[in-house]
Amino acid sequence: MDRFEYKCIWIWGGGETTSRILNEYGREGWELVATCLFWHYLKRKLPESK
Repeated sequence: MDRFEYKCIWIWGGGETTSRILNEYGREGWELVATCLFWHYLKRKLPESK
């Protein structure tokens, strides 16, 4: 079963600011899963432990 970690971030601004910040998180493996006003909820898969 896959395991995930989650992050909630506040992004104030719009357009290019939001895109730039979300692209930075995307490069770190974070995936945007939901937004609510200025809150952005992200998740990324945890490495499998053996």
